[in-house]
Amino acid sequence: MTELVTKLMDFGFTKTDALVYINLLKNGRASGYKIAKDISLSRSSVYSSIDNLYSNGCIFMLDGETKEYEAKSPDLILSQIEKKTIENIHILKKELSRMMLHEEKEFIYNISGYENLLQKAKEVLSQAQVEVYLNTDFPLEILENELIEAIERGVRVIVFSFNKLSTPHPSIEHYSRSEEKEKRYPSHRFMLVVDMKKAMVFSHRAEVLGLYSNNRLLVKMISEHIHSDIYLTEYEKSEPEKRCRIGTIHELENDMVIDNKKWLENEI
Repeated sequence: MTELVTKLMDFGFTKTDALVYINLLKNGRASGYKIAKDISLSRSSVYSSIDNLYSNGCIFMLDGETKEYEAKSPDLILSQIEKKTIENIHILKKELSRMMLHEEKEFIYNISGYENLLQKAKEVLSQAQVEVYLNTDFPLEILENELIEAIERGVRVIVFSFNKLSTPHPSIEHYSRSEEKEKRYPSHRFMLVVDMKKAMVFSHRAEVLGLYSNNRLLVKMISEHIHSDIYLTEYEKSEPEKRCRIGTIHELENDMVIDNKKWLENEI
């Protein structure tokens, strides 16, 4: 009995409503006075519940010398509750969605640890819907499943690397500065942009620390970097004599410089 009362209360019945309804189901047609006597509650509280149950379509009222009440069948009541609940859910979904802030707040997160960064990269790739830009010397096999699944969803995947990488799917658009296969590991650079909405940057060094963000400026800058590497590569392949260098520390000493010494010696 207690459990039935609790279940009915889950669907909007008050405790007294539930007791009145169950009493009518068990004992059949009855007056408010008799119901109050059966469940040992005041007549005022019972009549208040009778009004609620009648208004909500849970009981019938039979006119006569003394008003009597009869419970509607549980199947009918529960069907009414189910229909009303579904209707309310649809209304809430629609109205609450209108109120929700659709624009995601901008964030910039630092993430440490190679495995954590790799897991985040896989997660971001799994959300891709339109385009993926990737600038890396990491072996693409570490993201093989995510890249293939993205392509099968119709996502365009563009990859840039200085040396040639093995691609896990023929639809990957791969640009490389050199035709020599990448052999330098642990890898130095990983830049990822997904749908021009989210970006990641990290390397695989002694202290692995990376950045994950949806900040519009950072996403645009990283996207431009990847595109510029592709443009520069294709331009210098077609016009090698017009190669431009400006003699900066970045060119001469940085481990992540665009051109390593070996490549320069082979080309000059």
